[in-house]
Amino acid sequence: MTSTPQAPPAGRPTAIPPKQESLLRPPPRERRSIVVQWITSTDHKTIGYLYIIAALLFFLLAGLMALMIRAELFAPGMQIIPTKQQYNELFTMHGTIMLLMFATPLFAGFANAVMPLQIGAPDVAFPRLNALSFWLFLFGSLLAVSGFFSPGGAPGFGWTAYQPLSSVTFQPGVYATIAIAALSVAVWAHHMFATGAVLLPFFSLLTVLIAVPTGVKIFNWIGTMWRGSVTFETPMVFVLGFIITFVFGGLTGVILASPPLDFHVHDSYFVVAHFHYVVFGTVVFAMFAGFYFWWPKWTGRMLDERLGMVHFWMLFIGFHTTFLIQHWLGADGMPRRYADYSGEDGFTWQNQVSTLGAMILGASMLPFLLNVWLTARKGARVTVDDPWGYGASLEWATSCPPPRHNFTSIPRIRSERPAFDLHHPDAGLPVGVGPAKDAPDTPVEDVGSGDVK
Repeated sequence: MTSTPQAPPAGRPTAIPPKQESLLRPPPRERRSIVVQWITSTDHKTIGYLYIIAALLFFLLAGLMALMIRAELFAPGMQIIPTKQQYNELFTMHGTIMLLMFATPLFAGFANAVMPLQIGAPDVAFPRLNALSFWLFLFGSLLAVSGFFSPGGAPGFGWTAYQPLSSVTFQPGVYATIAIAALSVAVWAHHMFATGAVLLPFFSLLTVLIAVPTGVKIFNWIGTMWRGSVTFETPMVFVLGFIITFVFGGLTGVILASPPLDFHVHDSYFVVAHFHYVVFGTVVFAMFAGFYFWWPKWTGRMLDERLGMVHFWMLFIGFHTTFLIQHWLGADGMPRRYADYSGEDGFTWQNQVSTLGAMILGASMLPFLLNVWLTARKGARVTVDDPWGYGASLEWATSCPPPRHNFTSIPRIRSERPAFDLHHPDAGLPVGVGPAKDAPDTPVEDVGSGDVK
């Protein structure tokens, strides 16, 4: 027996009126272009990417300027750059861009993109202020570069502007870094040894002393690798290139710390070579190590290893061919910042070797850019949190790429390598040392006393 449906009581509507239905319907999601999303974002990751992209573009621009300078010095006479004033403008803006528009904001980019993830934070404090800092950097940098289009041209008085800004130190670490920072306050004076305006024994001693904590850091890095399980993927190869290049720069720094030797090579290409070994070795090799290491975390795709190795060897060979010979060029007497030289000086073949190296160095960016393009188009998606397999810090405990606020739940910290603990629970925790001793609900044997804590 079936019952027929009864009609609704009189006066009760059988459907929601259209006006009320529109109020109950969720509002349509606003669709914005990727450009609008990026320029209005306060996400620390997006701001970090903006810093890195802008810094890399300025790096390419300054690199093109360097290639023009080296092409001009390939042979005596003015061939490429029309006037010596324009040459002065090129090397001034090359140094200014590399230091202030590439190296400095690059560190801000990596700090924004990686550090909140490493400490388990959902974002940075004052995200709008963080975004404002990027736009101030970008527009200020564009204003400085736009000097090339002004009637008077770009600045041509040397990138240091004045002497106290001519010494820059980039060093990681803890206690050794504090010593380096303290000594760096006075290291700039070694650029003024030849002026007679500084106390030579005092500033020479301080310059030599800075080699001590720097050496501590270098042996710390080497010792860490010596006791570790090292594999030679592209990021690690760039790290080794960084250490080798930075050590070369440190050794020539000891020479410049001696006033008698500094008098001979002051304002020569020896100083140019030393400076590029220190700064390029610190910044550029470390930058590409970071790119290849964190690229899957940022984009969800792995860069190609073969193209990465081609990129490294072209960069390494090109750099050392460019700048190693400049030590001898400076010792033979070629001054820096000169737009021309005489064929009778004997500098021609050394400049030609340096220029050929610069062309290889510039061409090394092609496999990197090709790698980025192919990876974006055809690269396989990373489906795990840690594609490297043995990441220790917290950025490898979330997805690739991470969600808007980095973690879907608060990550558990049980040791100094929480991501490794998460992905390898059977590996066990360290016993008797480190933060694991204080982890709750974790019985740990103290090796020294034999007690279980």
